[in-house]
Amino acid sequence: MPEHPGLHDKMQYLRGVGPSVSEKLERLGITTIGDLLYHFPRDYEDRRHITYLRDAKDGQHVTCRVAVSGHSTFQHRGRRHLRIKVADPSGHAYLYCFNRNYLRDTLKVGSTFYLTGTVSCRKGGLLFSQFDYAFGGEDEELRILPIYPLTVGLSQKKLRSLTEHVLRVVGDQVQDEIPEIIRRGYRLKSRRELIRTIHYPDDIDSLRRAREGVSYEEFFKYQLAIGLLKDKKVKIQKTRMPIEGKMKNRFLTSLPFELTGAQKRVLEECEQDMSRPSPMNRLIQGDVGSGKTVVSLVCALDTIERRGQVALMAPTEVLARQHFDRVKRYLSDLAVRTEFLSGAVRGELRDEVLESLLRGDVQVIVGTHALFSNTVLFHDLALVIIDEQQKFGVLQRGSLREKGDHPDCMVMSATPIPRTLSMTLYGDLDVSVIDELPAGRGVIKTEIVKQAEIEKVYRKVREEVEKGRQAYFIYPLIEESLKSDLKNAMNAYDKLKSEEYPDLSVGLIHGRMNDEEKEGVMRAFRGGEYQILVSTTVIEVGIDVSNATVMVIEQAERFGLSSIHQLRGRIGRGEHDSYCFLVPDRSTGRESFNRLMILRDTQDGFKIAEWDLKLRGPGELIGRKQSGVPSFIIDSLDVNTRLIARAQKDSRRYLEGEMGSEEERRRFLDGFIQSRSFRDAVLYFGG
Repeated sequence: MPEHPGLHDKMQYLRGVGPSVSEKLERLGITTIGDLLYHFPRDYEDRRHITYLRDAKDGQHVTCRVAVSGHSTFQHRGRRHLRIKVADPSGHAYLYCFNRNYLRDTLKVGSTFYLTGTVSCRKGGLLFSQFDYAFGGEDEELRILPIYPLTVGLSQKKLRSLTEHVLRVVGDQVQDEIPEIIRRGYRLKSRRELIRTIHYPDDIDSLRRAREGVSYEEFFKYQLAIGLLKDKKVKIQKTRMPIEGKMKNRFLTSLPFELTGAQKRVLEECEQDMSRPSPMNRLIQGDVGSGKTVVSLVCALDTIERRGQVALMAPTEVLARQHFDRVKRYLSDLAVRTEFLSGAVRGELRDEVLESLLRGDVQVIVGTHALFSNTVLFHDLALVIIDEQQKFGVLQRGSLREKGDHPDCMVMSATPIPRTLSMTLYGDLDVSVIDELPAGRGVIKTEIVKQAEIEKVYRKVREEVEKGRQAYFIYPLIEESLKSDLKNAMNAYDKLKSEEYPDLSVGLIHGRMNDEEKEGVMRAFRGGEYQILVSTTVIEVGIDVSNATVMVIEQAERFGLSSIHQLRGRIGRGEHDSYCFLVPDRSTGRESFNRLMILRDTQDGFKIAEWDLKLRGPGELIGRKQSGVPSFIIDSLDVNTRLIARAQKDSRRYLEGEMGSEEERRRFLDGFIQSRSFRDAVLYFGG
């Protein structure tokens, strides 16, 4: 064990961290001592002002120091819940613990803790129904305390103790990461001071300034990396074989519909990119059902006419198979050889596909993560198409692009990313938006239904099925859990099949099935063998069954808005009107209920994404696999357009030599290119 631990040393080298604690920290993504410094609080508890219970006003958010004086239970909508009586020297109150009966063993009679929550004044006295608690001795300093994201077996007290120790022991090792001329210009405190303040702020104003300071620094570094990579990519020159567009024209003429104006505009942007000497690097954003796949196929045909190969990758076997079937159907008359590759393709068939791919006989390969394998080699990979790109890690994306000689790259996403966030995540990508849905689609009517009215939902499902349509039921969990009161798909499947719809065919699909099992269920549903499909969010992206017109999402308040919007996009894909029923839990609060009303009132994916960003933060919105993005931006960023715009402008001026001396700039950039920030950007963008 090092005598003086450093930022890059493993957490196990820190005093007070044994194998057990180290393993728990790893579950939070904390492996090095430096990682702990960047595990920022998700919230704060202001203990500077303790309120006596007798002074608490109705609707006031307060922190009180209370002791548990008794336990009891109460009945609510057919279920028994825990009620805890607490008291301080001025009076008493009751904690109504909806679905939190486990607190009986945590908040034991006689225990003392800090209670933080919104108080309600009722005839029976004071009560708290939504609250947080934290243990701490009477002599504990009253200050603003961090509340960290946790994992099972790791307490706030332990994490606070470790963080304070790390700040003392290695805080001086934290180096400033932006040019000194910029730090002086904005009067930014040192990186060390900014980080210390984010963990333990003296007041709310200093916290705001520290968060803005670190946000700006991360934005600046990221934009600087993007600028350097852009300079590098401009120097890449490719020889483009001229084409007449015969395959494209035959394909477009064969379609039973005309492209929308938005599709035509985006296609023109892509084809302009593909005619330039430098590789295309474009993000195609479009709401569910907007027709991104057709645009990508036209680009694929242009590539094939230039005698290049195309790789189309999707995150799941089900979605990849669906793409494969669609590509085969669309291109069947154009003599394009298309093959499929996934972990389920084995033996002689796999060997034949790989050999044909290397010879150049296969023009389009559609697959899953299997395309990343070292055994998958191309004759001339010229276009990479990645669907639902946010589902992949940066190392994987980079490894696929490296299989060709600077291939064109198109990434597609049906998860709209607000402009403020895409400016940061996709700063080096040209972004196209398909903001128009094809004509002839049915209307999706979204309704919020209380549990007490669930029977009318069941009747509507039966009514649609009797018309020859199909329905989805979506649940948060796969199976029952002792640690969770969430509804689960397996119990629901049994109930729906035996009690509600014994005369109908009901299928089940979930994430623990292997790829072949999931594909078998989806094939049966597409073919009409199942009239009702019970599922978890495994069907969130890419599933296309135009005959499905009803979706029921149970405990909808447990899902993010963008996730529900993605799920809702599985219906309304045909000519018939469709119905999405959001069924919140009985104990859902007013705030969560109001959040669902956003989905009732709009089907604009970009508006929904903006709301999701405000409510849940960017980490939940775009997925945790974006490991090439700085962790602070993903985990705890208050997205600020002003800061992003300022960082973009400053980084551009810095690279163009408008700030500082030539020698200072060269010295800083030489060091920056060796930094983790730049390496992450290279991985993320495949530079």
